[in-house]
Amino acid sequence: MPTDSTSEIDPEVLEAIRTTVERARHSPLYSKRLRDVKLREFDEFRGIPLTTRQDLVDAGLHGTRAVALDRICHYGETSGTTGEPNSIWLTSEDLARNARTIAQRHPDVFAPGRILMNRFPFMAAPAHLIQLIAQQGGGVAIPAGNINWDVPFPRALELAQHTGAQVMAGLPLEPIVLAQIALAQGLDPAKDLAIDTFFLGGAPLPPVLQKRIERVWGARVIELYGSTETMLLGTSCPFRSLHLETGLVHCEILRLDSDDPADIGDVGRLIVTTLGIEGSPLVRLDTGDRVRRMPACACGDDRPSIVVLGRENDVIEIGNRLFHPYEIIEAAAAAADALDSSVFFTVVMPDRLLFRIETEHVGGDPQAAIREHLGDIPIEVERTSQNSLLDVEQLSRSPSVYKPVLVSDWRRPGRHTMSVSQGMIEWPRPSFPELGRLLIRSLRGAARGRRLRRELRVAEKTTSR
Repeated sequence: MPTDSTSEIDPEVLEAIRTTVERARHSPLYSKRLRDVKLREFDEFRGIPLTTRQDLVDAGLHGTRAVALDRICHYGETSGTTGEPNSIWLTSEDLARNARTIAQRHPDVFAPGRILMNRFPFMAAPAHLIQLIAQQGGGVAIPAGNINWDVPFPRALELAQHTGAQVMAGLPLEPIVLAQIALAQGLDPAKDLAIDTFFLGGAPLPPVLQKRIERVWGARVIELYGSTETMLLGTSCPFRSLHLETGLVHCEILRLDSDDPADIGDVGRLIVTTLGIEGSPLVRLDTGDRVRRMPACACGDDRPSIVVLGRENDVIEIGNRLFHPYEIIEAAAAAADALDSSVFFTVVMPDRLLFRIETEHVGGDPQAAIREHLGDIPIEVERTSQNSLLDVEQLSRSPSVYKPVLVSDWRRPGRHTMSVSQGMIEWPRPSFPELGRLLIRSLRGAARGRRLRRELRVAEKTTSR
């Protein structure tokens, strides 16, 4: 069933879009916008103005809600990391429909008796979908969201080992952090834990990072893609293609410079109309995501596949070239892998990309790995000592962990971070021995930060002349 406007529209898809439009008319956001829309032909659908994220914010708390509150069972909102948060209201069937779809796509992963470690933050919808999958017969869920006072990372590792968890669902950094803690405890993740599948979403997950995780853990990685506003958009197949979930959403991939469909291989804007949401239906939402349309997948699934490159506002310009977060993380992961490491962080400076890699490996050619992915641009690779980017010792004591970042653009205003730990941990009160070790690492990090800030000031003065 096609889901892109470059194909002749399937009558069933057009009928599903009509149903969504009819539902959406009952919300304040769309009551006037869609009042006169008839949708006799698909061209009329293409004539509906795009819905922007600012439209969602301006609509207010109940702006997208299209059913009475007595039919709603779940409220969610975006984190606000890319602007003001906006709201979504879901019925029980909205959630159940998404959960069923995931389980049906991956029956080998979600099955009775399978133990599912659920590490998605519980303000995010995927956490609730994993719980529902288990309740629908897809396994035994352990609700252990990683932004949780009760289940910090060491406790999650202990639970996974103790229960024999086979599936771990969470953010892409989850297996990297847990592997570092396991190694610090003398454990081999591939041999001493039973995890055979990671179900990961919420941040870029390029194949090189997937392969690294799979080697360290001896487990398969499945990519999950969606958003708070649209819910499930797709999951990946065994060939690592991320397939759009055509039964739940109708997707248009439009060119960056026009409203024409993007060609295969080109980068475009992802526009989504929800087909499987009753509570907060959305029509032609500009997600803000930049995606690349991919050719037909060798797995035989005829659903369109894409690569998610990142948000429009997160594009980085270096050396007169534009890069998406996905591409930066892909190169950084490849460089780290060349040094037999999974821990890396990228700092964007005015004149170069600084790749910081935590490693004790003496060989390898990280520069070549970066050039293979990004070409010939100004870069610096800094090898750092153990625990300098991801401080396992402090992480093992901290209950307050936030959604991590792996790229920090120092050219932009706001908080400038240099490591994974700085962006994700609220530090507890350390003991005196820990304080001494932390002080040494902090002084080293502070000295490095001062040097970078001096470079930043010099670059800014040069630019302003």
